[in-house]
Amino acid sequence: MRHLLGFSMLSLLSLSACSGDGGGAAPGDAGVSGVRDAGPVCPTEGGALQPAPRGDSAGGVDPMTGQLWVFGGDVGPTVNCRLDAIFRADTWRFDPVCDRWYEVSSTEAPSARSRAAYAVDPRRRTLYLFGGRFRAGSTGNYTNYNDLWALDFSTGQWRRVETQGAAPSARSNAAAAFDADGDALYVVGGNTSVSGLTFAPQGDVWRLSLGDLQWSRVEASGPRPRLFHAAAVQGGALWIYGGGGANAFTGPFFGDAWRLDLRGDAGWSEVALSGDVLPLGRRINAGLVPGADQVLVIAGHDDEDLGNRNDVHGIGASGAVRLITVGDTLNRRGSGFCSFPPDFAQSDLEAPERRSAFVIAPDPARQRALVFGGKTDCGSSSDVWAVSLDTGRWSPVRATNDGLSCARTGRTGCTSLCQ
Repeated sequence: MRHLLGFSMLSLLSLSACSGDGGGAAPGDAGVSGVRDAGPVCPTEGGALQPAPRGDSAGGVDPMTGQLWVFGGDVGPTVNCRLDAIFRADTWRFDPVCDRWYEVSSTEAPSARSRAAYAVDPRRRTLYLFGGRFRAGSTGNYTNYNDLWALDFSTGQWRRVETQGAAPSARSNAAAAFDADGDALYVVGGNTSVSGLTFAPQGDVWRLSLGDLQWSRVEASGPRPRLFHAAAVQGGALWIYGGGGANAFTGPFFGDAWRLDLRGDAGWSEVALSGDVLPLGRRINAGLVPGADQVLVIAGHDDEDLGNRNDVHGIGASGAVRLITVGDTLNRRGSGFCSFPPDFAQSDLEAPERRSAFVIAPDPARQRALVFGGKTDCGSSSDVWAVSLDTGRWSPVRATNDGLSCARTGRTGCTSLCQ
């Protein structure tokens, strides 16, 4: 395996100082259907800031406006491929039409944390956030959470959700998904260990009825316990893909996909993957997004030589895997841990920097998913990209310089991957 958990190399690149007038694709290129043509009025004040580069954040897209919301995460530096975590509790809103970020204040909000599970309820225009972890310093145990918070996109206000019944235990790195037909939020698996040196993967599934805010445990035998996995609801089923177990520091990771029947009593069933299974491989911290007749697996971190990825795969209802966007490919292996040559990868410049632990924000009203930030080989990032739900192709929405490999900056004379 190339490096641990996508822990990235120290970025010696200068961080972007993008303002509302700088960086990224032109606002009209953001792909927000019909909004740009209507002649929006963009504010002339504010929007001069943007979130610090980060990984392990939470976020979602407001289905009405197409705006991206991001909460918290880890903004700490990465030194010698190891992360020195700094947790945040800030909330940001990105307007892709006006190409501006705005920091949002709320009367109450979740405490600083990373690795929370999150999903959007488009009917209520609400982002739900569950659990996560926090540590005040660089050593000692973490604090895991099992609180539930809701962000109202229409007001920009957070509220703590008071639920009924026994709730899932405190954990980080669970996966969450919203089921529109059942009007429910699902939380799957995660890590209950508070140690930074061990994992305690879980295999339980919890359902929160959003009508009465009642938690219930789904009693069904299925996939092995895991963390760092991804979840989505598609075709009347809860899908999960990938992740890792107790040895997820080093791998091997999981490359399996499972479906939980949400409309009957069929329970869990493993998806028999076929087709382009080899390039899909095994990975953690990927994105999983529902499409019309498939789910898309987006980027993440594999346990092979390449590590962080920027490819896109589709998995059909039958389990047929199709490689849609190849992304970067391995060009020359490194000479050891955290030592990679400048030509380590053959870069696909039509795709973003390879990454994992990013915000994945489905936006089906605009037939896309937005990707924000995440961990790259050269630090953490704060850019925004879109993946088409129709074609699986990438397009830039907001560019920054942070977290980029040397080749992607246009610099010459690079002596390593990042400088």
